[in-house]
Amino acid sequence: MKNALLVPCVFFLSLLSAILIFAFFGGIALRYEMGIPFTSESAGLLLLCMVQEACYVLPLAVMLAIIKVYTFLMRHPAKLSIALVLFLVCLVFTVTVIIPVCYAQFSIIEGALALYKTTATIDKALTAFINKPFLLALLQQGSHSLFFDVYAAYTYTQNFTPYLLFAGALFFCISSFWFACIITRWNLFNLLFLLLLSGALLLVYPYMQSEGFRTVFINLHITNAENGIYGIPIVLCVVAVVFHSIGGLKMLLIYSKTKKRSAA
Repeated sequence: MKNALLVPCVFFLSLLSAILIFAFFGGIALRYEMGIPFTSESAGLLLLCMVQEACYVLPLAVMLAIIKVYTFLMRHPAKLSIALVLFLVCLVFTVTVIIPVCYAQFSIIEGALALYKTTATIDKALTAFINKPFLLALLQQGSHSLFFDVYAAYTYTQNFTPYLLFAGALFFCISSFWFACIITRWNLFNLLFLLLLSGALLLVYPYMQSEGFRTVFINLHITNAENGIYGIPIVLCVVAVVFHSIGGLKMLLIYSKTKKRSAA
């Protein structure tokens, strides 16, 4: 019972930590990439860069918070019904309140940064210093791709429905990774598999934005040019249903084995 009540703390502390860490380092990198000479106003510019990066990493931060909750529940036995309810409340609150409030300020942040833009170039040594390793660059591309699609759904129309459908499908898919927590009896392997699934989503997601991917859905008459934004949520929901089904079957198998042992 006690561990279940700690789920909201684990979720929001993980969310806040991920946002602060990624925003700090991403903001510094963005500040150097802009190539603006250091002046007395540099502190304000750096803060704007960090705030913008915080918006960029929101979907990734929520993903990491979900993984942290799953890891916590793997290590600490808890009343799963209460833990699940509290986890869903935290996730729904984040998707429907925290993220929209942050995205509502994004255009203001971009406008403020536009005032600082310059055509100044960065020397080659600095460019080489801030260039990221290939894998890290791919993961960042996936993270930014998630942001741009979620933000595009948020600004798609004045209606809040496209955002809810897109964000709901995304986090429905990510939450389905829970089956990795019970896939084997070894928690370390389960954790590695959970991280692998999350990384795979970030690596694959940019390819889901390609024109070829959207064309397939249009040719199958699942979407058209007007509602093409719903193609990715459909795929995410299908993946989520498959993973949730695998988890459900695994739970039934565990329950049947436990029942047979108790009967013996």
